[in-house]
Amino acid sequence: MEMKKIPYLGFGLRLRKEYLPQVLRQRPDVDWFEIISENYLGEQDQAFRQLEEVRKSYPIVMHGISLAIGSPWPLDMNYLARLKDLIERLQPAWISDHLCWSGADDMQGRMLPLPYSEDALEHLVPRIKEVQDYLGRQVLLENVPMEYADQSPEIPEAEFLQAVAEQSDSLILLDAANLHASSVNQGFDPLKYLWKLPRQRVQQIHLAGAVILCGAEEKEAQYNADPIWNLYASALQRFGPVSTMIERMDTIAPLDEMVDELHKARCQADKVLDADG
Repeated sequence: MEMKKIPYLGFGLRLRKEYLPQVLRQRPDVDWFEIISENYLGEQDQAFRQLEEVRKSYPIVMHGISLAIGSPWPLDMNYLARLKDLIERLQPAWISDHLCWSGADDMQGRMLPLPYSEDALEHLVPRIKEVQDYLGRQVLLENVPMEYADQSPEIPEAEFLQAVAEQSDSLILLDAANLHASSVNQGFDPLKYLWKLPRQRVQQIHLAGAVILCGAEEKEAQYNADPIWNLYASALQRFGPVSTMIERMDTIAPLDEMVDELHKARCQADKVLDADG
């Protein structure tokens, strides 16, 4: 299977259905949009038709929550068939999901971290290859937050992600907030983590919850005090320009507010990259 080169898209936003009419009216200054794949796997309703219109003006990225790649159960081929159909309809720049164990009926929707072990690695790699072969695309897999644990994993998380990506020829979606949470809960250095990830395989970053300031605002606050922004800045220094999506996890903020945050993130990223270059 010939893998398509992943483009650098710049700065994007999560395209919630509530934003669709406004996006079509205003054509905001956003480089690209990310959708939750499962929101469009059903009937092709008005929101789907609006999404197809947005797709004419902006690159679209598909982000899934149901792949359950680490599950002990067989892959859900019905889900994958519907996902493949959506891919063919939208032609997204790339597709992604989570590197996690999930899928039990009473755990649906929860992104449960995997045991980072040789057994888990042997289970994951052929499943990821099967998914990629079926969809005809590389898949970006996102790190999920790890809770407190009494003992260290058999394989450190960063080394596990590296092994998964390289052995399955998949790519990495780095979630800065998830990395921060895991580093606090597990007691590891997130900067050392970044340097263990394979540079060419980190193709997208989720940036949520960071205090992003630019221009005159910097005189009134210390954005460097925010650990999420610090991690993001370090990731840019490590990986160079990486397509970045700004998101809110706890609320649906007004679109104009999210576009403003995107502009601030772009401004700060430019400063980091200019200083590093």
